[in-house]
Amino acid sequence: MLNSMLRRITAAAVVYLFAGTMHLAAQQPLQQGGPVSPATPDAFPEYALGDQMLSINLGLMIPLFYHLRDGGTTSANMSLGGLGSLEWGSFLNNNVSLGIELGGSFAFDVNGNALFKVPITGKISYFFRSYPFEFPVFLGAGLNISRYKDYTKFDPIIKPGASFYWSYNPEWSFGVNTVYWWIPQIYRGSEPPSDHTAFGNFLEVSLSALYHF
Repeated sequence: MLNSMLRRITAAAVVYLFAGTMHLAAQQPLQQGGPVSPATPDAFPEYALGDQMLSINLGLMIPLFYHLRDGGTTSANMSLGGLGSLEWGSFLNNNVSLGIELGGSFAFDVNGNALFKVPITGKISYFFRSYPFEFPVFLGAGLNISRYKDYTKFDPIIKPGASFYWSYNPEWSFGVNTVYWWIPQIYRGSEPPSDHTAFGNFLEVSLSALYHF
């Protein structure tokens, strides 16, 4: 029941977030005293050093598998989960940005126990563009905090991925992200034993609202 409830909450949050974001995008031009024209080939957004962006992402976490220390693999044995994240970035030039992302995800094992992950990552992105679309590819790396039952673990995380954005106007873009989460969980000593070392593989598919300022 908890699993079903969390899924409904996640779905409702996605709808609420993007409905609110679209409302804000529509209201902002009025607050600024005039309409903001949609992106056009002659007025496609360009960015310079110091230009910033803020994005909100919500979607699904897909547990894939664990790669074991002996070279084998095993199923993640987790349900489809949910996730959300907030990212801030600053452009170095029209194509390259540096940023930081804070996120969180949850999924459940076959017994209904929840696994929570909270990654905190730095991120570098390169933007390809073809009006009215943007195609950033990126690499994130940092710290992941996992919580399972009463056990908390701190591990490194690497997150390569790509996004597809449609530019609604020079301020707002909307799109989808696909991100691969690779989480080495390394154990030393006797408890847990070192042979429990494994490398987690997860896939993020999320919707995104991106604001440039």
